[in-house]
Amino acid sequence: MRRRSGLIVGMLATLALVPALVLAQGTSVKPEEIKALLAQAGAPVRFPGADAVIVFDHRDVEVEDSGLSRMVQHTLTRALTLAGARELSVGLFPYDPLSADVTLVRARVHLADGTTRDIDPATVQDAPDPASLIYWNARHRLVPIGRIEVGDAVEIVTRRVGFTYALLAGDDDEGRFVPPMRGHFYDIVPFYGPYPAIEQRYRVRIDPGKQLQYQVYNGAAEVADRIEDGRRVVTVTVRDFKPPTREVGMVSPSDVAPKLLLTTAADWKAKAVWFHQTQETAGCFTVTPEVKAVADAVTRGLTRDEDKVAALNHWVAENIRYVGLHMGAGEGFTLHPAAMTLKDRGGVCKDKAGMLVALLRAAGLESYPAMTMAGERIERIAADQFNHCITVWRKPDGSTVLLDPTWVPGAREMWSSREQQQEVLMGLPEGADLLTTALSPASDHPLKVAITSRLTGDGTLTGTLVAQADGQSDAALRRLYRGRARTDWAAVDASFLTLTEPRAVVTSVERTDPDDLSKPFTISLRFSIPSYGRVLADGALVVVPLAARHPVGIASRADEMQVSIAPKERAFPMRIGCTRLVTLSERLTLPPGVTVTGLPEAKQLDGNGRLWSRWTVSGGELVIDERLELTTRIVEPAAWPSLRAALESFRTLGDTMVLVTPVATARRGAPGQKSAGRQAPPKPQPERPMEVAR
Repeated sequence: MRRRSGLIVGMLATLALVPALVLAQGTSVKPEEIKALLAQAGAPVRFPGADAVIVFDHRDVEVEDSGLSRMVQHTLTRALTLAGARELSVGLFPYDPLSADVTLVRARVHLADGTTRDIDPATVQDAPDPASLIYWNARHRLVPIGRIEVGDAVEIVTRRVGFTYALLAGDDDEGRFVPPMRGHFYDIVPFYGPYPAIEQRYRVRIDPGKQLQYQVYNGAAEVADRIEDGRRVVTVTVRDFKPPTREVGMVSPSDVAPKLLLTTAADWKAKAVWFHQTQETAGCFTVTPEVKAVADAVTRGLTRDEDKVAALNHWVAENIRYVGLHMGAGEGFTLHPAAMTLKDRGGVCKDKAGMLVALLRAAGLESYPAMTMAGERIERIAADQFNHCITVWRKPDGSTVLLDPTWVPGAREMWSSREQQQEVLMGLPEGADLLTTALSPASDHPLKVAITSRLTGDGTLTGTLVAQADGQSDAALRRLYRGRARTDWAAVDASFLTLTEPRAVVTSVERTDPDDLSKPFTISLRFSIPSYGRVLADGALVVVPLAARHPVGIASRADEMQVSIAPKERAFPMRIGCTRLVTLSERLTLPPGVTVTGLPEAKQLDGNGRLWSRWTVSGGELVIDERLELTTRIVEPAAWPSLRAALESFRTLGDTMVLVTPVATARRGAPGQKSAGRQAPPKPQPERPMEVAR
């Protein structure tokens, strides 16, 4: 490591003296041209709201026969506000020493008065990246630009060698920079960021025999594809990019903003075959006596394959801690040996997935790893768009089942439905095409809240709340407990009411053990809430039915209570946590001899948000029935109005006050009020959609 650091310092000093390298690769712009470009960039009024503008960003890539790539990047960015000037005062360039390196060629400040100030390359600092949960020795180069003013511009030229993900170290010093799929090249080029950009250009030179494929997504670009000096040269230019207005809850920018994908892999099947062979060659799933002993112990007494798979999946989920430690070579596409993971009892997603593969094989089941991208869409171009590893169980009939021990701790599911509508590439021996996980029906994730309550004349509300859940709704309730000391669980129990109504007193609790995944989660709370109903001067009560306020949803920070409904229209798709079915009901016994007014009309809305609600008075009870269904995880802009309408109506019900008035008071009021007393039933009324009196 000491020798490599010395080499890097030497490269920094040498490269600072040879801007000809940049000129040769076509990324340098002459000083007089920079002056002209800055003048053309104009004043801040040309880019309202922007803190800075990228005048140009040029990336030139040379690909070698091994697949190793070298890139020279030349950027010029102008500060438009004080905030932008602060952002540009430091240049930060992250890299993974196992697979890439980045060096500074030139850093220069172009002052607004026309003069320039160069940054000494010797001042560049190399430091560890801040990290949590995953500690893989990622680093960054920090370039101290120093104080700049509004109107100043920062020019930076860097040289990068290597690729994004690490695998096994090579034999020579630069062997670690050769991509895992040796001889192949891929790149993912985002043409987006926080600042507008006047010109962004990406140019790659490659052997024509490597069959380079590429595609621009989510925008227009100028493309040139030609042969120059025996090399294939592809140039993609995007002009006048303006950052889209961020929408709350929208999908990843990668799904909607301009980007370029390039790859020499033939297709996803070829990538899947390579992924499979890489793991098998490395012996990642070798069944050692220790691995076999765990598999035997966990599956003892189980006869059905489904039960064995479930037991092993959840054993890995609960017993292998999620933590990424630097273990030398193999922090990327090569999974660590299962025996190592078992010994350490820790690892990241790939280690948990590999551990499960080995345990399933030890139990006599066929299993393989798979790759996916949590939080972003994977495009059809077979570039390596992955950030997560999972497990595949192949049944005797040839069908496959996805398992995710990383995402199912505390969940009764085998595969987290928070990953529905997400692309997956299975590492099967024969290869596989990219698949998209199925939409999980809302009925698989039910939350049912039933309240039986009684309201007295002084406004006190007493009763019982029972919540039952399954699927991801079940997991959301368990998460409130898991990771907290059992001595804190009583406070969690009470929070199902106290976060909505702080005066609530929970008098008794019955619930399932949050750590017991054998049955759905259920909790029953007996409660009393003094002065819940506001007493008016004439003795009438103003009440919001407790069920309609959805206290369980508030406590669990459920999507139906958290998703913002602020934008009436959306330009981009949005993503919620999971599909979901919420059923709320309450049977509220009223004081004798009262009338109820202010009941809302019945509702029935369809679409991506389906809502059905009905409030009635019957036999001395105020009866609340509501059902909300969130039917999809990814909501397209055209479907947003229906979901928004359902959420808005659902939340409006939670703010709806009804007036409970004693009969004697009601008689002095306007006619048409309905008595809820048992001794004086109302006269028969014509049939209506809801039995309410107004």
